[in-house]
Amino acid sequence: MLKKVSLKLLTLLCLTILAATAACASDMNIKGWEKDGKYDKLYDNTDRDVFKGRLLKIVDITPLDGMAEGIGILVKDKEDGEEVLVHLGPKDFVKPRITDLRPGVTVKVYGVLIEIDGEFEYVAAKLKAGEERKYKFRLTKDGAPFWSLSPEELAKEESDIE
Repeated sequence: MLKKVSLKLLTLLCLTILAATAACASDMNIKGWEKDGKYDKLYDNTDRDVFKGRLLKIVDITPLDGMAEGIGILVKDKEDGEEVLVHLGPKDFVKPRITDLRPGVTVKVYGVLIEIDGEFEYVAAKLKAGEERKYKFRLTKDGAPFWSLSPEELAKEESDIE
């Protein structure tokens, strides 16, 4: 009984945060992260991939000069043991959405491998952490970043996250 109540409260809290974030989307600093910008064009939606690993840490990133600060995660790939930097998105958009994400959890990352200054990094479209938590950052159909969606589109997409 307590578990059901806690899960309902957690769900309500997440939906409240999402609604508040969508309402404040115009106040977000997403400079350089815009749809069809230089960074966004590195994301080739036809070249999606998936990998599993262990989340080592959450880090601040600035993929290209002049971009607003973003959030990334460092993941140790389960297959080859390599550490992979995964870009999640602009800090103002991502930070309120990942408050329950913690190092040590097993993650499954869906996205695209990109190259910046000779380094290979990963841009996440979706992230599954553990058995229950899911985070989406881009549309599956075309790779459009969630932070570029209208508040109505964003609310619809995030309501579909199970």
